[in-house]
Amino acid sequence: MTLRFIIGRAGVGKTRACLDAVRQELMARPDGPPLILLVPEQATFQTEYALASSAGMKGFIRAQVLSFRRLAYRVLLEVGGAARAHIGELGKRMVLRRLLEQRRENLKVFGRAAGQPGFADTLARTLGEMKTYCISPADLAAGLDTLRVQGVQSLLADKLEDLCLLYSELEAHLAGRFTDPDDYLSLLAGRLEKSAAIKDSEIWADGFIGFTPQEYQVLAALMRSSRRVNVTLCADLAAMSGSLNENDIFYPSRETYDILCEIAAREQVVVERPLSLEQKKGRFHNSSIAYLEKYFFRHPATPAKNAGDGVMLAAAASRRAEVEGVAREIIRLCRDQGYCYRDIVVLTRDLDAYDHLISVVFADHGIPVFVDRKRPVMSHPLVELVRSALEVVVKDWTYDPVFRYLKTDLVPLAREEVDLLENYVLAHGIRGSRWVDARPWEYRRRLTLEEDLEVSSTEARELEEINRIRRTATAALAGFHRAVRQAGNVREMTIALFNLLSELEVSEMLESWSRQAEARGLLEVAREHSQVWDMLTALLDQVVETLGEEALKPLDYAAVLDSGFESMRLGLIPPGLDQVVAGSLDRSRSPEARASFIMGVNEGVLPARITGQGVLSETEKECLQTIGLHLSPGVRRKVFDEQYLVYIALTRSSERLVLSYPLADDEGGANMPSPVIARVRELLPGVEERVWAVEPNTAGTEDMEFISNPDRCLSYLAAQIREAKAGRSLNTIWWDVYNWFARGERREECVRALSGLFYNNQEDRLAPGAAKLLYGQPLRTSVSGIEKFRSCPFAHFLSQGLRLRDRAVFRLGAPDLGQFFHAALKLYGDRVHEIGLDWGELSQKDCRKLAGEVVDYLAPRLQSEILLSSARRRYLTGKIKRTVQRAALVLSEHARRGKFRPVGLELSFGPEGELPAVIFILPDGGEMAVTGRIDRVDAARSDAGIYLRVIDYKSGRVTINLSDIFHGLKLQLLTYLEVAMRQADKLAGGPCLPGAVFYFSLDDPLIKTSGEIPPDEELEKRILRQMKMEGMLLADPAVVRMMDSGLSDASDLIPVRLKRDGGFAARSAVLTGQQFELLRAYLRLQLFSAGNDIINGVVDIAPYRQGNFRSCQHCLFRAVCQFDELVEGNAYRLISPVKKDVVWSKLAEILGGEHGE
Repeated sequence: MTLRFIIGRAGVGKTRACLDAVRQELMARPDGPPLILLVPEQATFQTEYALASSAGMKGFIRAQVLSFRRLAYRVLLEVGGAARAHIGELGKRMVLRRLLEQRRENLKVFGRAAGQPGFADTLARTLGEMKTYCISPADLAAGLDTLRVQGVQSLLADKLEDLCLLYSELEAHLAGRFTDPDDYLSLLAGRLEKSAAIKDSEIWADGFIGFTPQEYQVLAALMRSSRRVNVTLCADLAAMSGSLNENDIFYPSRETYDILCEIAAREQVVVERPLSLEQKKGRFHNSSIAYLEKYFFRHPATPAKNAGDGVMLAAAASRRAEVEGVAREIIRLCRDQGYCYRDIVVLTRDLDAYDHLISVVFADHGIPVFVDRKRPVMSHPLVELVRSALEVVVKDWTYDPVFRYLKTDLVPLAREEVDLLENYVLAHGIRGSRWVDARPWEYRRRLTLEEDLEVSSTEARELEEINRIRRTATAALAGFHRAVRQAGNVREMTIALFNLLSELEVSEMLESWSRQAEARGLLEVAREHSQVWDMLTALLDQVVETLGEEALKPLDYAAVLDSGFESMRLGLIPPGLDQVVAGSLDRSRSPEARASFIMGVNEGVLPARITGQGVLSETEKECLQTIGLHLSPGVRRKVFDEQYLVYIALTRSSERLVLSYPLADDEGGANMPSPVIARVRELLPGVEERVWAVEPNTAGTEDMEFISNPDRCLSYLAAQIREAKAGRSLNTIWWDVYNWFARGERREECVRALSGLFYNNQEDRLAPGAAKLLYGQPLRTSVSGIEKFRSCPFAHFLSQGLRLRDRAVFRLGAPDLGQFFHAALKLYGDRVHEIGLDWGELSQKDCRKLAGEVVDYLAPRLQSEILLSSARRRYLTGKIKRTVQRAALVLSEHARRGKFRPVGLELSFGPEGELPAVIFILPDGGEMAVTGRIDRVDAARSDAGIYLRVIDYKSGRVTINLSDIFHGLKLQLLTYLEVAMRQADKLAGGPCLPGAVFYFSLDDPLIKTSGEIPPDEELEKRILRQMKMEGMLLADPAVVRMMDSGLSDASDLIPVRLKRDGGFAARSAVLTGQQFELLRAYLRLQLFSAGNDIINGVVDIAPYRQGNFRSCQHCLFRAVCQFDELVEGNAYRLISPVKKDVVWSKLAEILGGEHGE
């Protein structure tokens, strides 16, 4: 029984000495006593691989590479102590949460924090730290007594009392039921001497900076049981004797040395003469790295006289520029200097900030990389399946969790089927019990509010398919939902969850995914799928063992599992032999690296800025040390440990060291380089320094640096040619790069990449004949389609040609309200006609009653009863009713004060309509049929003839002016007038004259008043004025009085004001008969011209801008057209208002006096 130290500075070959010693033993006696390499958990794979790949090794059974925790598991399996179920971190947190709730009133300090998120986790870490440092509840109680004997009645004493209570109850809860993994090493130390496997073994403990008290106990037991224990320490042999300042870089090693010597003396174990390894036999082949290793922490130190070229400092514009610079340098080393990827390691103190960037950037550069960190599982489909299934129960079949569940690909549905179901559910607002209703879904989205039509055969097939998909989607989930709701405790909930996973055959599916990933060479992904199932089942076992009989609500049960998922990490081994390893300085090991890249060498990052954590402050920990309770090192000691990590960073590689730092953070704030950079400059005055920019042509960069990987180089080439296109000078080397791509096998790829530089985001005309195939013959369109074309031809092409539509969603939008209002006023007019009354003969009470009945009748018929689907929407129905009632009252007032009466309501014109379409013969001989629906046509007779008035209902305030008509933006009212005039015989029994075109805004306006509320009469007048029709009417006083018989000044009903002489005031919206005819002729020209352009394939991306309004503002197709004013070829058509007199002169000029077709 002996103890031997293997001592040497970084890079001298301590690990190699251990491996060589094991190899020699194996070669000499393949079947002798065990040879155990004891290493940190994260180093087990690399060490085992290094041993197995040693020269002459063909296999072994004597040697074992173990971590302390794995050694404990092996020994306890052999001698007993591993039979009880172990409780993981999640289990302890759950127990602690329950204890905190139960003991809240008894806790002096922690009672207030007991319910705070994360406090149980912090408490679990503190108690785990106490176990690691061999502090029992009894030790805490003794320490508390000591404090009280000393007369200390402080916050610390109260904390100790709380900790003692919780710690004792935790141990009592676990006793006889569970084994705490934090106790494994203590159990190992107590039972190790019973192990036959350890007898006469030789131990090598390598790669440890220091040991915890539990680990010291295990080493003491190993000294008693094994033939020899070898411990490697990173230090000078001289540091092991004499006094040593605690600021010395090797002070932790000296501290470890002293403690182990004390243990050896206590155990009567002989300490052999240390094996001291010298630098001349070490790894450093580069004098600069060797100089840094020797003198970096020595003060004062003379700068190196002949600094080698193996060290480089690199300042980067950003983190991404830094990672891309590292990737380019790795490619250069492998391409030009014969390095393999496995010879290179990338390290950082802050791996969280670099993890994603390393994976993405290295993949872009074609560099195989393994990021050495444990992966979270929260985004894995299995975890998402469990979380969403529970959320379905908690939120009772709401949309989001149901489709998160279905989109995991673990439910036996194709993605296309899920998409089909999702569209149907969104369109009809399906949620809650309707998912599990025994009746089939037969919801249909109405296009009108008319009587139901029979279900067509196509609709029937679609509904049958939807119901088939729904049954498959809910088959397992419905049973799970029911079982969880009925479960009496956690055990029953967990059984329900496992039954769900079994019914879905999740385990088999994950095995299949793993095989597929392995076949595609995605070994990391394959191992993730393999591990996650075992981790989930272990978590469920832990939950049942810990909380099995607890009665939890589904929400709380889901929170428990979420806590477990957050703590679960996938530990993967490198999937390939030749790849770069990236990791954190405090975790990753790379003893054979030839080149190392240390990223993020910034102030506050390396060395890291240390802050205290946990329920005990640093001052409190120092106070506990004075009474014999030693916990983990405080902030001051951790600062020294950070210096040791700097030493590790500088000594990881044998030939090449690159230290890089970003000058800006992700938000653009300035980053300062670490003092490490200044120290390297001081020691190596000739050190190479570079600046890594985001792109070439940046000050301080060489373009040649960016010519490394073809994929990335192509993107750089595109950027350079863009700069040249803008008139900037271009390095000739980029033309060489261009020629290499253009003349090689990647020519097509180059053409695709560079074609975007000359893209002007404009569409050519459709091929001849394509428009006819797309729109059909005859071309059928509506006036709104023509207005859309005049607004932007490309938007018209997408909506009318390709028939793109926004996905139907169960919500009440402006189109739905507009549809409802139109249907309500149509039905109201029909009911008035049925009872044989004139609109003007109805009293206000009758108007309100009839309009209310109409709304009550139609409300359930709008979009799958959307108006009845929630309290908010039922309230909205009341507002809609008041609006329809107000519209009925105003229209009745028009009837009372005028002679115009409806001759048509909701008149459709077109092939299936009540009136024929407006037909135009286009230049190519084809036809264009303009179709649509007119809300209302009124007629009135006088001695001069029959006059027609067209009214269009609008749910918002709309105006019309001549300028918009001139530009073709508002043609709706004139088109409806044109249809009515052409069908005058059918509508009014003879030829007619144009009387007016109006917009009628549907509203129930609020009247603002100051002081006393005016009388009802005055209020009604104000309401009428606010609901005044907007449009244009004939400049004939007789016709005007047929619309407002009581008119003497300004009308409350129509946009007219009379002067004292009986003429029309300047702001009156009146037109002469000739002007009406001029507008009708211009309308026909506009419709004809637009139809001709449509059929000739005009699809320009040409939106307009008028003042502050842009026609793109509310366009559904912005993501399709990608209109951008910064892109060449994209510019708004500027439309300026045109004055009335200018409009009339231009119309006369355009039409040349010809007003006919």
